[in-house]
Amino acid sequence: MMRWFAHRGASDRFPENTLEAIEAAIPFVDGIEFDVHFSRDGVGVIIHDETVNRTTDGTGRVVDLTLAELKQLNAGARFKGDGGPVQTTIPTLDEVLTLLAPTKLLLNIELKTDTIRYPGIEAYTLERCRAHGIANDRLIFSSFNHYSVATVRELDPTIETAILYPYPLYHPEQQAILLGAKAIHPDYRRVTREDVILAHQAGIEVRVYTPKTAADVRRMMEIGIDAVIVNDPQAFQKSLSIP
Repeated sequence: MMRWFAHRGASDRFPENTLEAIEAAIPFVDGIEFDVHFSRDGVGVIIHDETVNRTTDGTGRVVDLTLAELKQLNAGARFKGDGGPVQTTIPTLDEVLTLLAPTKLLLNIELKTDTIRYPGIEAYTLERCRAHGIANDRLIFSSFNHYSVATVRELDPTIETAILYPYPLYHPEQQAILLGAKAIHPDYRRVTREDVILAHQAGIEVRVYTPKTAADVRRMMEIGIDAVIVNDPQAFQKSLSIP
């Protein structure tokens, strides 16, 4: 059966990567996908972009701002969903782990090291997960930076990893095998039925991001995708009459 992951939480209904978005998605999904950066003072924070410009009322790079400075920003200032802008904050990794630890959900943690490398973020994130008592079999570490994927495997080979990629990749299942990854996470527009067949033959799962319509999700189901990572899982499930 295809699994459902909430992309940055229920990010069509609440500001992305906020505690509100993540909490709203919990009853409707098998897992939550969220993004980790470092603040200037080395604290893991949950935000997608390298800068705060798009999602908050501030400007500048995440890595140039302290946690205290990041916490002063409104992470819902530019939200365009129902009700418009809302008041909320950029959560820390610890705050998100505190929220998710008591659940049974999978955590798909994207390490945002594809532009800024953030030395040590892999070990830091693993350590914080352990500190919150989250079992290894609930963790999936993914990244567009495949060096980060390799680093996680070196730190703990029991942690599941996945390679993210936005464009067609030649035999992605072979790249996953090379890195010891258990899954590939392509853009849903780039995956083919043949990709899925070859991945499954190699024992690799295929989880796609981010189908935009119920028809997109249905097509993913038809070609045998293992999971979809979507912005509003509740709405898609209702549209597809999935209980």
